Amino acid sequence: MDEPLFPAATTAHGQVPVAETDPVARVLVDHPVPHLARAFDYAVPLTLAEAAQPGVRVRVKFAGRLRDGYILERTEFSDHVGPLAVIERITSPLPVLTPLLVELCEAVATRYAGTLPDVLRLAIPPRHARAEKAVLAEVSARPATRQSPPEQATTEADSESDSNSESDVETDEDTTPVLTALGTWVADGSAPPLPSALADAAGATSARLALTVTPGRLPGLGWITAGLVAARAALSAGSSVLWLVPDHREIAVLSAALDAEVARGTIDEYTALHADQSPEQRWTAWLRGLLGRTRLLIGTRAAAFAPLADLGVIICTDDANQNYLDQHAPYPHAREVCLLRSNLEDTGLLFVSTDRSAEVERLVEIGWLTDISPSATDRRAASPRVVVPDEDRDPYAWQRIPSRAWEIMREALHPRGDEAAGPVLVQVPRAGYYPVFACARCQETARCPVCESPLSTQSEVGPFACRTCGYHSETFTCSRCRSHQVRSIVRGRTRTVEELSKALPGVEIVESGGENIPIAVDFTPRVIVATTGAEPYAIGGYAAGILLDSLWPGPWMRASDEGVRRRMRAASLVRARTDGGVVYLGDSDEVIRGALTTFDPAVTMARALHDRRELGFPPYRRIVELTGTGTDIDAVLGEVPELEELTRDEDEAGQKVVAAYPIAAGPHIGTRLAEITSARSAKKLPQVRVRIDDPRSL
Repeated sequence: MDEPLFPAATTAHGQVPVAETDPVARVLVDHPVPHLARAFDYAVPLTLAEAAQPGVRVRVKFAGRLRDGYILERTEFSDHVGPLAVIERITSPLPVLTPLLVELCEAVATRYAGTLPDVLRLAIPPRHARAEKAVLAEVSARPATRQSPPEQATTEADSESDSNSESDVETDEDTTPVLTALGTWVADGSAPPLPSALADAAGATSARLALTVTPGRLPGLGWITAGLVAARAALSAGSSVLWLVPDHREIAVLSAALDAEVARGTIDEYTALHADQSPEQRWTAWLRGLLGRTRLLIGTRAAAFAPLADLGVIICTDDANQNYLDQHAPYPHAREVCLLRSNLEDTGLLFVSTDRSAEVERLVEIGWLTDISPSATDRRAASPRVVVPDEDRDPYAWQRIPSRAWEIMREALHPRGDEAAGPVLVQVPRAGYYPVFACARCQETARCPVCESPLSTQSEVGPFACRTCGYHSETFTCSRCRSHQVRSIVRGRTRTVEELSKALPGVEIVESGGENIPIAVDFTPRVIVATTGAEPYAIGGYAAGILLDSLWPGPWMRASDEGVRRRMRAASLVRARTDGGVVYLGDSDEVIRGALTTFDPAVTMARALHDRRELGFPPYRRIVELTGTGTDIDAVLGEVPELEELTRDEDEAGQKVVAAYPIAAGPHIGTRLAEITSARSAKKLPQVRVRIDDPRSL
């Protein structure tokens, strides 16, 4: 039978009356199966003709069951021959899927070889009816936030429907006064000398900047000061600001600082959006951004997609933090989402941190980002004095806590000169890692069979690796007694606390790690023993920092980068040398020593990238990790000739192949891998998991 020459009128199953104008809706069905995660045509019933607008959430029948979806567009005709299934109901009349959000999510899906529904699940929080009703009532009762005087905006921040961090961030009652005092301290010192380029460029259109901060007047919190400069410039120009931080602790301290700014009237209001909120709080915060009820939104990685009217600048703090890497398909990194969004919406961008990531340094090299970090002279003056043990001259440098470290601690707790006493930070290795280990039978320190450097391991059963020459092995054999058993010769947090309690009677010892991590401490002289990453902020900064042992993040290409990041973060919590701040660095790694003694992580990263550029390693090429059976992986590689295989590992579960490809081929490779995944899904072939640019793949 020949097809009709003209499109037939749209009809619906059950002869349901359809909308008179544009009766066909293209609905993106939220489906986890790759080849079904696309748009399908549905008839718009006459009863929903007004509400069924592009961007709204709907419920439709798909394969015999109701599923969520979004209307992408309304059209007059459908390519489908015959009656169409109808939209069952409108979940919400709000058009939450805006054209800008669709464009961003499509770009992220292409970047990471995923599907649009997968990205939308990360970008749009689950709907909460009560929260939506409250926000809509607020919108109808009061004008938009940007038209409100500061007094009214502050009142809104205290209402039940708001998403300010006072009510959203879960903090102990004992730490709340400390956080309040911390926020006041930041607000009091929020105008220290900053690079003049920041103040000048922050107000410029689409300025893209990179800044590494020093302790200065606000040890550990200079990122707030820098961010406030950029935020105020954008807000004064009538634009909105999106500010990303790695986790709930940064949300808490940033919220405390912003609360102090709101109380002083320097900022009208702000909204927080993060994973520790309830579904009601998350949906409230997201809608406030969508409906223009806030101009300053702070949040963790999912907030990178949050809608904001007239977005002027995106601020990303500590972009190398692993918390920014989403563990749900298609596994996007918030830094890359910020880069894509800055391009699509033509916004300003500020990366601010205590260290320098490889990706940001490459963007500085090619001129896409402007580095406005302080000069070497300014960095040295605003950083603490770093003491490195001399094993040749100090006979006690090998001890767990050397005599020089004891002296620094005692001087910080009970200073003799004009310096003010303050808390002391003692950083110990992260639980679960053996930075240095020995044979369990003969106590011989484990050394690399290739270069004789000390070996490191992640656990008692491996893997074992050498950080000097790159040697890697799944098993260990003692060179002296041939035993395969190992033991740690690095004591953990509890043992360190015991030693300090005996040596420093009468001094308060506070542990930070595991389930008990205080966000902030006051200026009382005490010793804080913290595992890596659990260091609390200190009002006034730490008087001294004792960084014990060597931190080994694991046998991967960026282990040195991560080691520098962890040490820089801890050292940045210590006062500047002009205020008596001292750091004792127990690391033997020359890269870490060089980064901390100069306090210039950008130069350290630039040197580290030289070899990666010559070898074509990330960030100068993109990598893709393929996981599955060897036959299936080879089939995928055969369909994408641009992929160059770098490594292949095999275990009981299958194989893992890491391949590289040029950055310029990124959109093509992402699209092609997504098409292959969809085709294999349609043919019911075994899937190959695809992860693009996972930093731990190499």
